[in-house]
Amino acid sequence: MANYPINLHAVALYLRKSRADLEAEKRGEGETLSKHRRALYTLAAKYNYPIVDTFEEIVSGERIIDRPEMQLLLHEVEQNRYQAVLCMDIDRLGRGNMMDQGMIQDLFKRTQTLIITPRKVYDLQNEMDEEWSEFEAFMARRELKMITRRMQRGRRQSALEGKSVSRKPPYGYLRDATLHLVPDPVTAPIVQMIYSLAVDGHGAQYISNHLTKLGIKSPNGHDHWDRSTIYSILNNPVYQGHIRWGHYRHQKNTKRNTGYVRTLADEQTRVMTYHAHEPLVDSQMYSRYLEKRSKQPSVPLSKTLTNPLAGLVICALCGRTMMRKKTYNRPHNRLLCATPGCKTRGTHFEWVEQRVLQTVQEMLSGMQLAPDILLTTSHSKQPEFTWFDHHIHQLRAMITQTQKQLVHLHDLLEQGVYDSSTFESRQTLLQQRLLLLEHDLVIATDEREQVVHADTLPLTHNLQDLNPWTLYQMTPSCEFKNKLLKLFITRITYTREKTWKEPDHFHLDIFSRW
Repeated sequence: MANYPINLHAVALYLRKSRADLEAEKRGEGETLSKHRRALYTLAAKYNYPIVDTFEEIVSGERIIDRPEMQLLLHEVEQNRYQAVLCMDIDRLGRGNMMDQGMIQDLFKRTQTLIITPRKVYDLQNEMDEEWSEFEAFMARRELKMITRRMQRGRRQSALEGKSVSRKPPYGYLRDATLHLVPDPVTAPIVQMIYSLAVDGHGAQYISNHLTKLGIKSPNGHDHWDRSTIYSILNNPVYQGHIRWGHYRHQKNTKRNTGYVRTLADEQTRVMTYHAHEPLVDSQMYSRYLEKRSKQPSVPLSKTLTNPLAGLVICALCGRTMMRKKTYNRPHNRLLCATPGCKTRGTHFEWVEQRVLQTVQEMLSGMQLAPDILLTTSHSKQPEFTWFDHHIHQLRAMITQTQKQLVHLHDLLEQGVYDSSTFESRQTLLQQRLLLLEHDLVIATDEREQVVHADTLPLTHNLQDLNPWTLYQMTPSCEFKNKLLKLFITRITYTREKTWKEPDHFHLDIFSRW
């Protein structure tokens, strides 16, 4: 039985749904968070744990970046607000990639925060608990991969049978009991209107403005339509009666470190099932649309990042990412909300950038840039972002240490410190830990190979003597600046109401990664 601590005065409660929970709810097995909340409250009452904060995650994402409540919890743990965190299982905190798990374990160990579950108490200051938690994390990742593979095989087979396997049916369609698509009498005419306007020569901006003026809700329920939504509808073969699945894959954006990017998948993974359901657009109209599209000149997209705050500044009203608009013959560029009709007022981009730098510099006053963790200098004098280098170094050191412990075990057995039962148990645990570390080292090394070289940075100073903000000012590379800011910031919420007349009258909420 777990040895539960007593006399705790500050405990946080963390609840999160998993994919298995979502499937169980669909089968009518009850609401997951309610059951878990009751079980954890019962445990807290039994040992008189005062729950000061509760974090409920209603998303099933495995990555920390996709879980806002987990981000808040980690921030509070960093501030040493709690003596323990109460959750149903340790993998509820995270079983995604190894970097997320490593960060969680390092934070709980460094702050001496306990992890309490109905089955076990984890004190990461204790070597046995730390090793056991690492082994459970390895098994959780393995289980997640197996579940993902089974789900992908099932979805692929369903797509081959002409069934819709997306989270929700495409706009303009409903799903019947057999998961096949049938036209939605309400939204199907809107899809047909979009194609008709496109065939008449109207662009995506005109169509989105036209639908917005008509008061038609967008597929995500907003009052406005985006051009990207129009493009997505016009180029989706589902409206010709086909089911397409697996043509794209989502992978981490290692170049800009901004979540995931969509790329074309390998040919063998793609599925295209023709004439799977009733089309909304006949072949004649679609051919006319393709003819119109082929006559429109294509505009090449820039491959170079020009906004150092890209992906960071969020509109407080609508939640969309703010955009930088370049202006000519003016001293300042503009920072604007990309949502049509949003009441958030824009301002000078450079003023926002300067305030961000000032605020973050105050938050992290005195922090020095550690070249062995963040930067290395190659022979070509190009700095390279190496988030993984420090972790790889740690993994190799831990592997060496574990190997030494295995050798030392035999000495302890011969000296009579361990009996045979303790020796075998300890040996099994260390061997499992060694396998876990070697597995993580392989993954970290593979991910490290994907890291992209940043633009050339003037190296007129010793990097040891530079703080992040001097480095920020020195480099002309917006991509380098963006990566540097994201080392310290998760997001920035921007507020400026219509009545705020002065351009410097705006408010920023900056959320630190630390």
